[in-house]
Amino acid sequence: MIRLAFFILVLGLAMLLGPILANHPGYVMLVVAGVTIEATFIGLMLVLFVSIFGCWLLWWVFKRLFHLPRLSFSFLRSRKERRARQAMQHGLLAFARQDWQQADQYFDIAKADSDWDKMKQIMACYAAQQAGDSQKANQKAAQLDSDDSDTWLVVADLLLQQGDAQKAVAYLAPKMEQNQKDGRIGRLWLAALQQAGQWQTLLEQVPVAIKQQWLNKAQWQQYRYQLYPAAIAGLAQAGVFDENLPYWNNLPAKERKSVAATLGKAWAKAVSGEPEQAEKILLDSLALADVPLAWRALQQIPLGRSVLGLRKQVQHWLRDHNNNGYLYALLSYCAAQEGELEQAQHAWDKALQYQPDLSKTATLPR
Repeated sequence: MIRLAFFILVLGLAMLLGPILANHPGYVMLVVAGVTIEATFIGLMLVLFVSIFGCWLLWWVFKRLFHLPRLSFSFLRSRKERRARQAMQHGLLAFARQDWQQADQYFDIAKADSDWDKMKQIMACYAAQQAGDSQKANQKAAQLDSDDSDTWLVVADLLLQQGDAQKAVAYLAPKMEQNQKDGRIGRLWLAALQQAGQWQTLLEQVPVAIKQQWLNKAQWQQYRYQLYPAAIAGLAQAGVFDENLPYWNNLPAKERKSVAATLGKAWAKAVSGEPEQAEKILLDSLALADVPLAWRALQQIPLGRSVLGLRKQVQHWLRDHNNNGYLYALLSYCAAQEGELEQAQHAWDKALQYQPDLSKTATLPR
């Protein structure tokens, strides 16, 4: 559409100016060192255009034939700007190799050039934070545009990295009232509430998160297992978990009946001194397909010696799936709960053999 409008504008100017220039072609005379050049203005413009086009075409042909480098006009830039551009390149490389102190220093120099100013400032914030200078990171973040949603993300994320989840929640709360559709802010808001242990508010935000699609279907399926077990157990430990209260009843039925929510209820039973009931809940609801996603929550449920039924179930699954690392991890957990540390270590070694990634997310259950 823009191209069509530009074409119509050029065509209109040509139709308007064409007759004028045809009737009044103008006259140009150049006298240089005794040589006189006379031409109409239109003729001179055409000669200049053809000459420039011919020079460009000749350069293009030579460049293709002899692989000549592109023309560079960097000499026109000031020395300070050239240093800033070089510092930006070095800063990005240092950031990529996690040399945070060098990256922080280079980004300070790179500010002399105004290109990509916001991105430089944001990366400088993270470089300073990773280098251990939280005060400098916060100062740089404070210099960003306070009305920009990217700034909200940076400030809140830095607060979470600094372990100040309560302050991150207080900072994000008014932002969420203004913008609930931004999934990036929504996901960070959920993380801040979880780190701050504000479980009731976290559960109250679930309908909004689902409606606004802060996470896609696959992400939400995984996030359930981070959300519900910790939230329900946290509320139960505080003695305030009640399935009749609005924060729970307002959840979609699918969420309330999910395996992740059931894990939370089992966890709540275990921490309240009812490990037998907790194990029964697990045996009634847990399926083989749920184990990989449920593993992180399972290993934190204090069942004690009430794991006999769960242990038999895991051994039954292992008969047909003897290369499933998560089942060996769960078997290690059961053995550790019963105090059989040698068997727990043996099962954990088998778990790492078949599922090496377990070493990144968990340790030998105790």
